[in-house]
Amino acid sequence: MILFRVLFVSLLFVSSSCFSLSDDQGQTITIESDIAERNEKTGLTQYSGNVIIQQGTLIIDANKVEVFYKDKRVSRILCDGNPASYQQKTKTGGQVIARARIIEYLPQDKIINLKTDASLSRNGTLIKGDSINYDVANETWRAKGDNQSTQKRIQLVIPPLQKTEDSSANTNSYNDLSVPQ
Repeated sequence: MILFRVLFVSLLFVSSSCFSLSDDQGQTITIESDIAERNEKTGLTQYSGNVIIQQGTLIIDANKVEVFYKDKRVSRILCDGNPASYQQKTKTGGQVIARARIIEYLPQDKIINLKTDASLSRNGTLIKGDSINYDVANETWRAKGDNQSTQKRIQLVIPPLQKTEDSSANTNSYNDLSVPQ
């Protein structure tokens, strides 16, 4: 029962400052894993074994998730997978999908760091690199290749313009729902 209470309190902290949009923050958080462990002295909570976190439109899938606390607030969330993935709808109705061997989230800074074989898809545009830093608040990114890995250079794939349904407007727009393969 004490473990359940500790996990519930942890979830409340995560919900107030985690990855989510303002609409998602009011949603219930569900964490599923094979194993959960909390160390009260260090403020570290670890989840392992097919970890799935869901809150509203936010879905995180990883082999292992570590939640670090500082001053009773979540300071860092570290996801490890083969790959770990993060997806969430944006404020504008698009979707962000991120994958990497390691996903690090810094809630106070609203920054997601993708490390090792990273990819980020946003509104149909796909960015690949060894590492990608994504600023959630400003919706900006920075990608780097690595001379030591297979992903030596970054790759950016932009989908073609699609004609809108209203041909009388005679305008083109990006297809926000497509995700390049």
